[in-house]
Amino acid sequence: MPDFDLFVIGAGSGGVRCARIAAQNGARVAIAESRHWGGTCVNLGCVPKKLMVYASEAVEAADDARAYGWDVQLGKHDWPRFIAAKDKEIERLDGIYKSMLGKANVELFVGRARLIDANTVEIGPGPLDENAEQACDSVEDRDCHGGAPCARTD
Repeated sequence: MPDFDLFVIGAGSGGVRCARIAAQNGARVAIAESRHWGGTCVNLGCVPKKLMVYASEAVEAADDARAYGWDVQLGKHDWPRFIAAKDKEIERLDGIYKSMLGKANVELFVGRARLIDANTVEIGPGPLDENAEQACDSVEDRDCHGGAPCARTD
């Protein structure tokens, strides 16, 4: 398993940005995600909610359009088609996150990551890949505790 200067656990917006910027500045970087590339907002929260709000506003938009001379006929709402379109958009965004990381030369790991010791990250099975099991040893110790920022000492 390769050595990394930085191993990011979690590919939400903060983790993706951290990994990408570190790699663009020369660090050897890896990132692990167990479930949702792009994080909760992109996959379960903000983005799906916005798509649902936009869909819910269609009737009101049609009424407004009629007031401006448009002959708008609304059909029946097709919930399964909407859900399929929402899922397709989220999948597209997921691909963008993975592509950005790949272009920055960040190594991607799929699975639930946890620290074994100061220099070892274990990547076990996760919802995206039930069979994943890997370990990265030799993640350099930065002696960072409590979420405080730190810098390389060498």
